[in-house]
Amino acid sequence: MRNRIALHAEPKKTIITAVSFTLISFFLMLILILSVNKDAIQLNSLLQSDYDYSVTMQDTVRKDDYYQFNAGIEFTLSADANTSLNADIVMQSKDSLYTDMVSWNAESLSTNGVAVSKNVAKSNNLHIGDKLYSKHIVNGESCEYAIEQLLPEAVSVRVTNGMNHSDGIIIMGYDERYIENITHSSIVFTKDSINDLSAVGSPENIIYRDDEIISSLRSIIPYLAVLSIVSIVTTVAVTVLLNKFVSSNFRRLIMIGFDRKKLNTAFYRLVHGTGIISIIASFALSGIVFLFVNFTAVKLLVLLLIPFIEIITLLIASNISNKQLWRK
Repeated sequence: MRNRIALHAEPKKTIITAVSFTLISFFLMLILILSVNKDAIQLNSLLQSDYDYSVTMQDTVRKDDYYQFNAGIEFTLSADANTSLNADIVMQSKDSLYTDMVSWNAESLSTNGVAVSKNVAKSNNLHIGDKLYSKHIVNGESCEYAIEQLLPEAVSVRVTNGMNHSDGIIIMGYDERYIENITHSSIVFTKDSINDLSAVGSPENIIYRDDEIISSLRSIIPYLAVLSIVSIVTTVAVTVLLNKFVSSNFRRLIMIGFDRKKLNTAFYRLVHGTGIISIIASFALSGIVFLFVNFTAVKLLVLLLIPFIEIITLLIASNISNKQLWRK
């Protein structure tokens, strides 16, 4: 401890720089996760699933399939509400087996029961046992539905043309009146070959899960790229400021003849210490993000990108700054 070299950086300036860097880093992470939240939800849902592709068919294949109706079905939070939930709505078939091949599959529901994805439930403060309301398309009556299950987060049943228009999924229990009176098709999630499906019907509109994953990644990458650049610029600016705070005293100590290794150790202690403490503090604050969005591994990985880039940038920028200080 006695052999440590003090570079005499002004404490006030160093603290202001560290706090500013912490807040900027935190807001970058907040903006990132909120911007890509829907795509991260869909990506996580796809990665947790195990089907190869989905298709539309005229009727059920009795395994991992759902009815989808041409007429619009809407759910509201109250019987007299004017605004409906922005959800992708499908209906279970009567005798289908639902496996874990689709991450958001629901267990068998009653006719007046629904299952709601957790993202829809959280954004509308819904819980199991709560009621949703829908105008029955067949008879025009306002029907009350009980939430019987909460499903893993998902944005939509299928990603079509790279767009996620809905905010989640609502699954209805089998209702024979809809099937007998409303035009519909079946969405089938499967690993079977097309030839096997063709033997029981005419598969159409094939969407491969791998393509859906790529589509979700393509939606996330632009945000990652832009905010990564901002993060790099911010980290470099902080390094330059810290370098400026000690440059005069550092060069003076060089002229006096202080040991190069000890001077470098003092410099890196200041820059790395200040920067890394700020990065850790901002990442700790980012836990607040998960008060707004549900925690998943995909979201955590996205969130970790900013501190990872900042640390790498800090190490590179501080090394360059150190070399500049030693130039005559």
